[in-house]
Amino acid sequence: MADQVEVMERGLEQARLVAIVRLVDHANVVEIATTLCDAGVQFLEITVERPEGFGSIERVVAALGDRATIGAGTVLSVADVAKVAEVGARFIVTPNTNPAVIAASCERGLMVLPGAFTPTEVAAATSAGARFVKLFPASTGGVAHLKALRGPFPGVKFVPTGGVTSENALSWLEAGAAAVAMGSNLVPGSGELEGLFERARQAVACTLLIPG
Repeated sequence: MADQVEVMERGLEQARLVAIVRLVDHANVVEIATTLCDAGVQFLEITVERPEGFGSIERVVAALGDRATIGAGTVLSVADVAKVAEVGARFIVTPNTNPAVIAASCERGLMVLPGAFTPTEVAAATSAGARFVKLFPASTGGVAHLKALRGPFPGVKFVPTGGVTSENALSWLEAGAAAVAMGSNLVPGSGELEGLFERARQAVACTLLIPG
């Protein structure tokens, strides 16, 4: 399982983009995921703060198969780790630094991106086994905050999240982010499909401007 996680980690560094699907209405979740995948998005995070999220992950995994890597976002407990693993999620994203959740994800062979903002949180996340860290909320400290954290933590793969758009993604990547995550500016919570393919194509294109 460790090898599978390493393959996913390399894949994320190459793709440089996670699309966050946080929906109020999950009726269109398969269509949304398929549209993102058709536009070239390879990593999709479906959040589970609403109960429908777990079923949505299962439906999307069944629909897309190996066309994309599907993860679960807003995972807050060890129990949630078990539930999303059972429905087919392959990576875990959290808004906070919870060593127990990180450890549970690693034990199940899931890639984990714990949320962290301070040096103490980054250190706690990596000590628990995370190699990638979701810098959240990224917009609060901006690119300067990422650069400051990379000084003492040069080996950490940061994924800025919160306020990242197609317009500013390049600045985050140039500052050393391993990848970026885009949320409501890419996928609206309403589940509206109009314009989604074009926005996703733009997001994919802007994250690939820096040679790998």
